[in-house]
Amino acid sequence: MKILSDEDTIWPELHDRLNELGSPYGCDFVPFPHRYRNRSIPDTEVPEICCREGAAALLTINYKDFGRHLVYYQALMNAGVSAVVLRQPNPNTAIPDVHYQVALMRPRLRNIVARLEGTEEPLLFVVNRSGVRLNRLQDLIERFTP
Repeated sequence: MKILSDEDTIWPELHDRLNELGSPYGCDFVPFPHRYRNRSIPDTEVPEICCREGAAALLTINYKDFGRHLVYYQALMNAGVSAVVLRQPNPNTAIPDVHYQVALMRPRLRNIVARLEGTEEPLLFVVNRSGVRLNRLQDLIERFTP
């Protein structure tokens, strides 16, 4: 299973460490493709890129968008792609803490992979210090559609 990192999470150390964790579960973390970088691609188009790249999910720290807005839920749903949002310890942190992100994923990755493999529908995982909040994207779309 491939999980594609967006431009906010292209850190070689993070990919290396997550790939070590994901290897026993057949999970491969890959960076956002070079051909799309620095092109000001709207976030609403990122899920379609994930789909074209054969990724089951998008890995991001972009909670402001992928974790909270209907337009992004719909883009993920349309592309058939799930999202894994890693929360920062402090939302005002400018430089991501790779060690913190790996510590968040270590005890949770097996269950995330199992849920992704066990469903055909896109899901939203928000991973923070206290655990994983899991939602079906369809439920979120229905909840927030006026």
